Amino acid sequence: MTGAAPALLDERTAVPYLIGRHVLSGDEPATVSSLGGGVSNVVLAVRTPSIDVVVKQSLPQLRVQEEWLAKRERAITEAAALQVAGELAPGSVPAVLDADPDLFTLTIACAPGSWANWKDLLLAGRADPEIAARLGHLLAVWHTGTSLSPDPRFDDAEAFDQLRVDPYYRTVLARHPEVGDAISACMHNMAMRRRCLVHGDYSPKNVLVGDGQVWVLDFEVAHLGDPAFDIAFLLNHLVLKALHRPANLADYRRCAHAFLDAYSGAVAPTLADPVAYVLSHLGCLLLARVDGKSPAEYLTGPERDVARALALAVLTDPPADLAGLWRRVEAATA
Repeated sequence: MTGAAPALLDERTAVPYLIGRHVLSGDEPATVSSLGGGVSNVVLAVRTPSIDVVVKQSLPQLRVQEEWLAKRERAITEAAALQVAGELAPGSVPAVLDADPDLFTLTIACAPGSWANWKDLLLAGRADPEIAARLGHLLAVWHTGTSLSPDPRFDDAEAFDQLRVDPYYRTVLARHPEVGDAISACMHNMAMRRRCLVHGDYSPKNVLVGDGQVWVLDFEVAHLGDPAFDIAFLLNHLVLKALHRPANLADYRRCAHAFLDAYSGAVAPTLADPVAYVLSHLGCLLLARVDGKSPAEYLTGPERDVARALALAVLTDPPADLAGLWRRVEAATA
């Protein structure tokens, strides 16, 4: 895109912007607050007596220590992906209220304030296998439903490359040449397997739970790709939590099995992959959360060392099944 970069929204400009986009009427008082936790977007909650919304505007450069650039059009891709996901599984994602391709901005419904972020619950040791199972089933529905008739709106995988492949896979490839063949093989296979709509950030931090519901957020790197990535991404986060809180390892392990069992039971047979292939990606992702551009912020120094050693072992010799992986996790934390 040529010309001056569009201005970033803030607490002062969000309400006039939403009135101009006909999301708000302008007849009611509104409060605006910044929502923390993200590095790739401006995220603002706007609340009025009749409607609460979240405004999300993509940043050209992420707020991390190392340089990390990404195309801003990912906000519009996210809007399309949310609409598809909501059609396939009603009530599983927030409603899309507006998408602005000029300011790279997406406005969605806001979850009730009483809802909790699943990452926060997991880090507090509250690991519910039922939530994990629901996430496995949802992912299978989305993967299966989008594999039947690929949507050309998701052909462009550039944002996924910028926000996942480069900072995760290529970065650790450069920093760990001793497992370079394994990482390169994962990258090659993933690039060749454009089989369904892949979320690309299927993480506990992007899951809200409350009132018996589950919402999945942040489809900004959604693309036609390899379903194994999404599976490995979620499983990897459960492993990271187990390394951080080994006292709750059995709970995280139950969540991992519930997630994978629910996914395997609902996904189309044509999309089913050997678990060893999925776990090879988990090895890359685990290593990336230690030595990539986006390290897991809650891991201590000794925990990072354990995660690194486990990741290298998984890449060198991927376990044949999920039980084998968790035996290694248990041994690593003993």
